[in-house]
Amino acid sequence: MVEISCDMCMDLIPLVKDEIASNDSKKAVEQHISVCPICKSLYEQEISVQVPVPVEIEKHLHKVIRKIHIFSILLMMFGIFFGLGLTASQEMFYNSLLMPMVGVLGYVIFRWKAIFVVPILIVITNVLSFLIGFMQGAEFIEFYGTLMWAFLYSIFVIIGVIIAGLLHFAFRKEESL
Repeated sequence: MVEISCDMCMDLIPLVKDEIASNDSKKAVEQHISVCPICKSLYEQEISVQVPVPVEIEKHLHKVIRKIHIFSILLMMFGIFFGLGLTASQEMFYNSLLMPMVGVLGYVIFRWKAIFVVPILIVITNVLSFLIGFMQGAEFIEFYGTLMWAFLYSIFVIIGVIIAGLLHFAFRKEESL
C-alpha cells in the first residue's frame, strides 16, 4: 500500500467521512491514521459544517426602500414648505430651481403618478398655508394669488417630473435582449 503524507490525509478525511472516497483512498487514510496520532485525532473529531443562516434579502431590501421613500416624502414636503416660505421674499427666484427638484423627488417616489400627485400636494399646502395665515389674522393674503403661485409651482414640478422620467428612461438598462 502507498503511504500518504499528512496533508494528503487531511484532504481525504472529509471525503472518507462523507463516504464518497474510493476504496483505495479509504484504505490509505486508515493505514495513515493507524501510524499518525495527529491525523487520527483529526479523523476522530466530529466534523461539523457550519450551514449559513439564510438572509431574507427581500425583507431587508423592502425595509430600506420604505425608509428611502419616507425620507424622500419628508424631503419633498420640506421643499414645498420651503418654497412657500420663499414666495413672499426676495429669494423667490430659487423656487424655479427648488420646485423641479421636488418634482424629481416626486418621480422617485411615485414614478409617473407624480405628475398629478405632487401638484395636488402643492395646491393643498398652499390652501392650508392660506387658511392658517387667515386664521392667525395675518395681513390680507389674496386667495387667487395663492392659487396662481400653486399653479406656477406645479408647472415647475411637472417639468422636474418629466426631466426625471426622461433621464430614468434614457439610463435604464435593457431588461430583455
